[in-house]
Amino acid sequence: MLCFLKAQGVSQKILNSFSCPIFFYLFFKYSLSFLLFHTFLLYTIIYPITKKTVMKVDLYLSRVFRTIKKFKLVKKGDVIFAALSGGKDSASSLFTLKKYITENKIEATLKGFHINFCLPISEKVQKVIEKQTKIAEVPLEVLYIKDLGISLDEVRKKTRRPICSICGTLKRYLMNKIPREKGATKLATGHHMDDFLVFFFKNILGKNYFWISKFKPKIESTHPKMLCKIRPLFMVGDKENKAFCKALGIPFIEEDICPYTFFGCKIDVNREKWYQTIYDIERRHKNFRAQLISSIKDMSKFFEEKNREIKECSICREPTDQEICSFCKLFSNSLS
Repeated sequence: MLCFLKAQGVSQKILNSFSCPIFFYLFFKYSLSFLLFHTFLLYTIIYPITKKTVMKVDLYLSRVFRTIKKFKLVKKGDVIFAALSGGKDSASSLFTLKKYITENKIEATLKGFHINFCLPISEKVQKVIEKQTKIAEVPLEVLYIKDLGISLDEVRKKTRRPICSICGTLKRYLMNKIPREKGATKLATGHHMDDFLVFFFKNILGKNYFWISKFKPKIESTHPKMLCKIRPLFMVGDKENKAFCKALGIPFIEEDICPYTFFGCKIDVNREKWYQTIYDIERRHKNFRAQLISSIKDMSKFFEEKNREIKECSICREPTDQEICSFCKLFSNSLS
């Protein structure tokens, strides 16, 4: 190095300073620090997935893929609309379905579907969903409820129904009707193992045994206008979905963003309490969740209502077991 500097015309006085042992000590000290710092950045930020994380992702995918294959959730010719909310669960459903279809070279179409409620937070949610579908390389279909002339606030003020019930009725109706009209054959949702365990306990306590018949990975269509519903995350839970998204760097909204929390909507708070109760049991009883959900799935066939007639709503002609469907009862005034 000294010869090189001398050839460049550097004065002898400066060259003598380079010969000082202190210079070389400081040079190597800070060079080593620089190297270690950038190595840290490389392995913690640029390449954050460790061998342990890869193993967890592989285990997660194997469980989901096993569910998809065993219950024949995906087949050739399917047009699947994956319902997206911006959260980790619906994102996990989208990405696992995409990976399964790609790896198994299935000739099926997968699209994202989002209902934009046209609320102050809706723009933020849609931006996250657009990022998710861009990463997954799937097209996105968005429905704006303002285009239907619907206002959640107006319905909330006119009725005494809880806002969560109104929102649920709206989503169930539109997630069947709109994708079907756009050519969908199946609707995929992000409902997971922990959700079904909570639903099970709550319906047992409320003696609503019929709903247990729906606690399975696949709900077949019972009417020409009803889409087949698939739940690829049936054998994985809330914490597994979160770990999966974080491991792969999938963006999702973590915080509670429902603007109606202040109007008595406590669904997320109550659900978290149920989750913690279930996890507390699993800490004392290994594989509690997986064993129970497997039993519930086997149990579901005993609670089916064989004589439940599905007909068409007298107003909108959508499938229902009543003369007028729940959607029309709530929203017919808003749409008129």
